[in-house]
Amino acid sequence: MLTNRFNVDLDEEISLARYLRGRGFDAWVMELRGHGGSRRGGPGGRFDWNIDDYIQRDLPAAIDYVRMETGAERVHWFGHSMGGMILYGACALPGLSSRFASAVLTDAPATFAPLRTRVRLGRAYARLFPVVPPALVLPFLGPVVWMVPDLMGPRYGIRDRRLMMTLLSNAIIPWGSSRAMLQFCDMLESGRFLSEAGRVDYEEGAARIDFPLLVLSSARKLMDERAILFGYERSKSAAKRYLRFSRATGYSTDYTHSSLLLSDTSRDEVYPVIADWFETHSSR
Repeated sequence: MLTNRFNVDLDEEISLARYLRGRGFDAWVMELRGHGGSRRGGPGGRFDWNIDDYIQRDLPAAIDYVRMETGAERVHWFGHSMGGMILYGACALPGLSSRFASAVLTDAPATFAPLRTRVRLGRAYARLFPVVPPALVLPFLGPVVWMVPDLMGPRYGIRDRRLMMTLLSNAIIPWGSSRAMLQFCDMLESGRFLSEAGRVDYEEGAARIDFPLLVLSSARKLMDERAILFGYERSKSAAKRYLRFSRATGYSTDYTHSSLLLSDTSRDEVYPVIADWFETHSSR
């Protein structure tokens, strides 16, 4: 919702995209509408796009563009959080699931029933997006994080001062869309993963996934694990796996929602799992 391509391509060392390239994949990074280098939606560049635009327009357009440029019949999809959520939603649309060879999704909700809650603060902030973007807050947050690097460690699992400052400088987008945020609030308050007008039930997408699916989960997450398990359990794929990144499952740390992709250990422990899955299912 408030991030960009740097989550999968932060720098030379911490970059899932570059790691996949090094493993021989033709890696493409998709930025959501209005994020990073992509254009804003709506006449005059207004900040009025919603999550339906991500699912129904932008994801299919990006997939078809990559297929056209590469000549590939199918693509592998990696999606973290919102990036996985929009894949579930897109698979509820006719014919789209046939374009994927496999997918790896990390901490991505496929339902909002376990997450149902009131979000008055979220609604208030959504209406302030055009006036008080994150870019106005970052100049004040940066010095605080530099002086107290452990301030955000417990929640985000990132304690390295250099890494946190790089994230603050690059990976937090300066603007958001009020409509996208308000639609997200609707989903949280209703407990339903629906289109804005309620005509498309995006939760049906998980049951239409018949391609290989790997679902990765952090140990210390921002959301109820049942929302992440839902997509895995509903998928009809004959090749699917659910993996939780924690000390209990043999990893060096209890990963958080952020540190799954953006930590010094991601390259050694998380990225290889993703690449191995794509390699295994590249013959389809």
